Amino acid sequence: TVRKSKGFSWGSAALSTALFTGPLMSDIIRSAKPLRSAKYVCMEGADNLPNGFYGTSIKLNWVMDPNRCIMLAHKMNGESLRPDHGRPIRAVVPGQIGGRSVKWLKRLILTDAPSDNWYHIYDNRVLPTMVSPEMSAADPNWWRDDRYAIYDLNVNSSVVHPEHNEVLDLATAGPTYNVRGYVYAGGGRRITRLEISLDKGKSWRLADLEYAEDKYRDFEGNLF
Repeated sequence: TVRKSKGFSWGSAALSTALFTGPLMSDIIRSAKPLRSAKYVCMEGADNLPNGFYGTSIKLNWVMDPNRCIMLAHKMNGESLRPDHGRPIRAVVPGQIGGRSVKWLKRLILTDAPSDNWYHIYDNRVLPTMVSPEMSAADPNWWRDDRYAIYDLNVNSSVVHPEHNEVLDLATAGPTYNVRGYVYAGGGRRITRLEISLDKGKSWRLADLEYAEDKYRDFEGNLF
């Protein structure tokens, strides 16, 4: 039985690409000399919402990992951040859901526990399948279990060609058609295989994968 869950259905299209500029969050935190008891970085934005300022947290060891490139951005695509993108400064947490990249960042707080902000507790979570909306409303402890918080993006894909309502004229079409789209995974994990079905899952064929970062490296290599 498939039951509709409480919350949003983002699908595969709630994403964007941009080039951000700014210092690593780890450099800022290192200069503050955090206590050994610190385990989480709590972030608070300046947007005052119905349940207070927006806030969330991520693990401190993620922030200090140079491979994760978690940063405080003040530019986007070479220009100063615009107000709708978090001006004057925002967090950027690559590979995780957008709710962890706090915009209009006001302060960072180092704590020994996850954020107690209302939006960290009641947003961006997936409860166990046996927990109904009525159960979660009656027992708020379901929401306070950080095991159900979403951090890394799930693997997902989307077809962009053929487009919606695209018509292929058989009289002028060639013998083949290139189905194109994109696929992504969270946490910096690389997609290693993609398969596509043209008969509702009865058979599958491998798709050709192109990695944007490889093209960037090739371009950089041609500069020298």
